[in-house]
Amino acid sequence: LGVRSGRNADRLIFTSGGTEANNLALAGLGQPHQRLLISAAEHPSVREFAEEQRRKGRPVDVLPLDRRGVVDAAQLEASLRTPSPVGLVSIQLGSNETGVIQPIAQLAEVCQAYGRAFHTDAVQAIGKIDVDFQQLGVAAMTIAAHKFNGPVGIGALGVRHEEPLQRLLRGGFQKAGHRPGA
Repeated sequence: LGVRSGRNADRLIFTSGGTEANNLALAGLGQPHQRLLISAAEHPSVREFAEEQRRKGRPVDVLPLDRRGVVDAAQLEASLRTPSPVGLVSIQLGSNETGVIQPIAQLAEVCQAYGRAFHTDAVQAIGKIDVDFQQLGVAAMTIAAHKFNGPVGIGALGVRHEEPLQRLLRGGFQKAGHRPGA
């Protein structure tokens, strides 16, 4: 998967599946009080989280798709240039409904240029295409084992070693405090 080990190791936080990993990423990465950008083709675990955030008062924008079902890098950049700061961008790598593969490395590069955290839900793509965390250039990536012949109920969030991740749960030191008790 391209998650770096050794010195300056990336973090791999095991979860109960892709939904939990997506929720951890969306709640814990970037600036949670700032605008959240997602694409129009996200998994329900991302869409529903974003809707809940909107109901709580967080600005949420949905990036449109072009006629091929792809997020346009120029559209993303325009959204990042607006006066309202973006706290996190989350775009699914591959769609199980349409088969569209998003240009995640290109989109992540745009986010890096603006100093914004970028998360990708790679659950639907893992096991179907080559996925390399380092090559994608994202701050965080969600995976789920059952999509590549692993057991159901095991997911993970890969997070770059330098990327801050806010804790959602309290009460233990397991998983560096990001998923205590597990």
